[in-house]
This record gives sequence, structure tokens and C-alpha cells, in this order.
Amino acid sequence: MKRKIKINDLDLEYQIIHRDVKYARLEIKNGDLQLIIPLNYSNHEEVVDKHRDWIYRKIFRIKQLQKDAKEKEIEFNRTDDEFRHLVRSYIMNISLDLKVNVNRVSFRKMKSRWGSCSPAGNININTCLKYLPSHLIEYVVYHELTHLLERKHDKRFWSIVSSKYHNYREIDEELSIYWFLVKDLS
Repeated sequence: MKRKIKINDLDLEYQIIHRDVKYARLEIKNGDLQLIIPLNYSNHEEVVDKHRDWIYRKIFRIKQLQKDAKEKEIEFNRTDDEFRHLVRSYIMNISLDLKVNVNRVSFRKMKSRWGSCSPAGNININTCLKYLPSHLIEYVVYHELTHLLERKHDKRFWSIVSSKYHNYREIDEELSIYWFLVKDLS
């Protein structure tokens, strides 16, 4: 069920999803606002109203990222084989640098992230990365392999990342911008 709301200068639609959950929560998935509420919950307006400022900040940021994405270029010339080879070479070099062991590397389209790392050392890489500049692919690989040293995005994790990428915040911002260009490709 879709509803509409106006927050400051933004006219927004949001979807109400009833689930077997204990508490109501808001989610923004690829720019779409969703209100997840318990099955017997009826006062959805209260939840939305309570979080108006948060909704506004998040949606405004997404709109800015989408605007910035129009100025970026996508790499369409890289083949799947070239992409896989590039990622595997980064993994080989970075794993030596970080002194970590990678168990397995998988490539698949992911809905909400560039990559993931399991405690068993399995690395998953989003195939949409194929369209990004090489330096961003290398950063994502480094980020995921760092999780073999530190699972959480805590101070130690960012300390390791910043030892190689002093500008990691800017790189993360660039990845966020590219997300809106490539999320529907592959």
C-alpha cells in the first residue's frame, strides 16, 4: 500500500509493508521509502511523523547522489573475464599485503552492497563493480579483505583501511554516487 507525505520541499511516496515484526521501522532501499510495521499496527502516520527529519536527510542525500551520478562515466568496455581477472589479481596482491588467506571468491549481482566477506574467508564481489573505474574496484577488494582482520566497521577496521586509503571517506562517497548509475545493470 502506497501513501504520500510532504516533508519540507519534498513530495514523497512510501510503501507500508506489514510483517511479523515486533517494532515498526523505516527503510530506504535504492531511494524508495518503506515503512515496515507489525501485523496488528495501525498508526503508521505516527512513525513517519516521528522520523520526518531523518527521512528528509536521507532522501535529500539520495537525490544529491543521483544528481552527482549524472556527471560520472561508466566503464562498458571491460569484459566479464577481464573483470574477474582484475579482481583476482587485486585479491592476490592485497591478501599478501594484509597477510590474510582468502578461501573462495564468488561473483554475483548484489542488491545492496559492493561486496561481502564471510568469517570463513569467502569473498563475494558484486558484478556491477565491472562498470566502475579500477581504483574503486581495488578499494572494494581491500575493504572486503580487511574484514578478514576485523569483522566490524569499528575504529580498528577504519584504521587499517586508512593506512592505505587516507581518503576512504571520499572513495565511499564516490561508490555511493556510482551505485545509482550501475545498480540496474548486469
